[in-house]
Amino acid sequence: MSLAREAATSPTWFELSVRALEAAYSERPLLAAPTLVFDLTALLHGERLLPVPPPGLEPVREAMRGYEDHVLARLTADRRWTRLTEAVAGLPKELRAPAVGLVTAQLLSRLKLGVGTGVSTGLVRRFATRPPEEVLEAGRAALYDEELAARIVEGLNQLSRAARRTRELLSDAEVFLMENLAALKGLAARVSLAQLAEVAQAVDEHLPTRLRGQVFEDGDAPTSLEEDSAYPVGGFSSISTQGSVENLVTSELIYMEQGDDPESRPDLFDVRFVEGELLYYARDESVAVRKKRTLVLVFDASLQRCRVKDPGESYQRLMWLLGSVTALVRKLSEWLNTEALRFELIFISDAEDVALSEEEGVLSLLLREYRERGQVDVHRTDSSLSAIRKAREAHRGRARVMLFATKIPSGLEGDAAPDAIIDASGPRPRVHWAEATTEREPTTANAVEAWSETTRQLLDGLLKRR
Repeated sequence: MSLAREAATSPTWFELSVRALEAAYSERPLLAAPTLVFDLTALLHGERLLPVPPPGLEPVREAMRGYEDHVLARLTADRRWTRLTEAVAGLPKELRAPAVGLVTAQLLSRLKLGVGTGVSTGLVRRFATRPPEEVLEAGRAALYDEELAARIVEGLNQLSRAARRTRELLSDAEVFLMENLAALKGLAARVSLAQLAEVAQAVDEHLPTRLRGQVFEDGDAPTSLEEDSAYPVGGFSSISTQGSVENLVTSELIYMEQGDDPESRPDLFDVRFVEGELLYYARDESVAVRKKRTLVLVFDASLQRCRVKDPGESYQRLMWLLGSVTALVRKLSEWLNTEALRFELIFISDAEDVALSEEEGVLSLLLREYRERGQVDVHRTDSSLSAIRKAREAHRGRARVMLFATKIPSGLEGDAAPDAIIDASGPRPRVHWAEATTEREPTTANAVEAWSETTRQLLDGLLKRR
């Protein structure tokens, strides 16, 4: 704590910093670099951490300068830092300390520094009852101990080296975690959301950045009212004998008699008005249309078998599948942002229980932005075959339907045949298109490359005029 920045160790932030440290140790009992918790407490609340010469021996000061340059400075310069601080500021007051602890645990996990010196949370609570000045004074005196200073220097240098090896210190996982922390009640939900966000970002980074190929067309959709300014319609296109006074042809006023003498009425203007012969400008009332495209993704109940972690991988197979779906939604929404693009995500409930209910909730949170603007709809049904048939009927056969499963249901023919089947029964997914005669299986041994290749295959198939 004595090595933390001056703003982080002030009485204003002392209590909040200690509660954040307790939350971090609850999340990661063997947390490394607890000094980072104090600095992040002030930084995530908008405080500036001015560099100050730390107490102790010269090696400690040099290690602190490296920690400031490679960790704190890179964090505040990250493109996601603003969104992260805004998300923390929007949390209820009682959740801000746990939020700092979670961000610290996520950051150290990404740096592969999850193992440090274990400290009991009870010890941290007793530590919080002491006056801050007393704790800081004892800490400054201890920093002159050569053995302790050597351990501190090694820990700070290890943190700096890990930060230099890491391309980005922050990811979308921390941002989504903070934005949805109030809705995540348990550790399992937080871990699932963080993992799903990391997987989606990893797959997204392996996908092309530009649209290629020709897009398929499902029909036309009227432009929304709030988008009329972006798609100009209307204007005067012709002349008619019907209309409002505002659209009256100005030359018709010549038929009015001058003067206010009632005996001069009716004049020729009145006669033409009664007989419906006045001319009006007619407005073009046509509606601007956009290409309509609907993609239906059906998640079969057999995907529960994907809750396994393949050898050598960091995440479950189901996380890779849902992360690829998230990357697919993001890429298509980015590439076809001028189209009426809509996604329907249908989860299948088996006869015994509600399958994949936790994964459905986490995926809904991750795609909340798209759901709020009506682009993504997540719901359930009782059968994959009925889900495909209803999607065909609702969209008159124009929607593209994709089935994710580990056990392919029987009867996938006729109006129940999907456009593509993604078989996730093995460690690497296989994509089978209805028009193709052979299956395509990724040949890579790495999960991120295999699922990225699968997502590219789906994008190419969807964007190609078949």
